[in-house]
Amino acid sequence: MNADTSTNNTEPKSWGTKFILFLLISFGAVALGFLCNYIGKPIVGPDSPWEVYFSEVSGEVDVNNPHSLEKRLVAKLAAAEIGIDAALQQLNSKPIADALIEAHGRNVTVRLVTEAKYAGERQIERLQAEGIPVVDDAGYTGLMHNKFIVIDKRYVWTGSYNTTYNGAHKNNNNVIYLNSVKLADNFTWEFEEMFNDGEFGRRSEKRIPHPQVTLSDGTQVFTYFSPENNTISALLEEITSAKRSIYFMAFSFTHDELGAAIRERFKNKITVAGVFEERQINEHSEYESMKEAGILVLEDKNNAMMHHKVMIIDGETVITGSYNFSKNAAIRNCENLLIIKNNPDISQAYLAEFQRVSTGRR
Repeated sequence: MNADTSTNNTEPKSWGTKFILFLLISFGAVALGFLCNYIGKPIVGPDSPWEVYFSEVSGEVDVNNPHSLEKRLVAKLAAAEIGIDAALQQLNSKPIADALIEAHGRNVTVRLVTEAKYAGERQIERLQAEGIPVVDDAGYTGLMHNKFIVIDKRYVWTGSYNTTYNGAHKNNNNVIYLNSVKLADNFTWEFEEMFNDGEFGRRSEKRIPHPQVTLSDGTQVFTYFSPENNTISALLEEITSAKRSIYFMAFSFTHDELGAAIRERFKNKITVAGVFEERQINEHSEYESMKEAGILVLEDKNNAMMHHKVMIIDGETVITGSYNFSKNAAIRNCENLLIIKNNPDISQAYLAEFQRVSTGRR
């Protein structure tokens, strides 16, 4: 479970000089230049069918930072004209709740699905008091772990970001914002199953209206929802097809089969490097087995949480969403997973974020 409620700082996490040198050599000036260009700015496609955002994490929190994920989402919600469907594991951000209430007040249809564990939080109660309908997954054994929003049946906001104070200001998170009616249809379909039919987890229908969507600039986006879709087979296909490199950032990586597949690619001379959230390294984690295999793996340096769930394969394919690389994500929790291809700008943005997280840059 990855509810990001931790607020206490810990001692700085250990680093690996060898790992940092490896990254500098591997990425070189191109990635460093890209990194400098994107910090504080959205990465926007040439025809604006997509935008990529990363949280800006530093020692001191600036709640007025215009580049925070919270501020960016508030702006998107303020632009909604027809409807907002939000499937959010946790919502304790007052500015986001305010934006949803404001949208409701100007006759935008606002609906929310949330995790039962957090359904009684203050901001949820505020929405309900304003007449915004809220459905939770009460009675379901897994987590409603999604973090997606569909706006005006056209735009999809998704990634690792929980709509919380920590999620916006302390934890490393990523968001991708996509402009596609077909992609929005996929997420609306999943939302309707939860909101209208009370179908969570394996009770959900396997059907996805548009499994593969091509954006206006040629970007290919493949959509999966777990546990009803076979996410492990899709992930294994991407991992085993890697020809040059696999980089990953994992809040939780406990799935043995995925770990074994990555170790096998490493044995076949594929470059592999990964960052693990330090607090999630335990007897179930793939961290030690990868380290023993000789893979360059690192504990993250964020005193809060490194909350990404990302893989970048061959510098060409990006895997992201709410989906941790765990058995619970595969078979129990309600999750969404995107596999994004044919867009070097998106790949470079995530590679630059990998370098920023792995080298501790701020």
